[in-house]
Formats: sequence, C-alpha cells, structure tokens
Amino acid sequence: MQLDPEAVALMQRHLDGRTDERLNARFGISYNTWRKIAAGQGVRSSVADRLLARLSSLDPGPRRCAND
Repeated sequence: MQLDPEAVALMQRHLDGRTDERLNARFGISYNTWRKIAAGQGVRSSVADRLLARLSSLDPGPRRCAND
C-alpha cells in the first residue's frame, strides 16, 4: 500500500530524526520502512494503517493511502 504524498509530507514536517529509535518513537516504523515510504514505495497495509493512526494524533484531519 502506498501512502498519499500529503501524508508523507506531514511525516517529514514532524520528523525529528531519521534513526530507528526516533522513527519508532514518533511513527512506530523502522528506518527501512521510512526509506520505502520516502521513495514512494508501498508498505504492508497494517503498517500503513498504524502510521495513519499516528499521523492523525499528531495532526487531525483526513488521511488516506494513495491507493484509496
């Protein structure tokens, strides 16, 4: 599942470091997952769902996957 570019941009605004520790604490993802997302590649739907839920708590508003 590929994330919407707006969601990726929001992640970049809230990113406070690109280490496994920072990415996991902020978004619940690994550095490798971040690299896939930043490159526009797909991730598992369970990862995308968890990530979109975390983004909603940081910045309420509609979020979706690019595939929707």
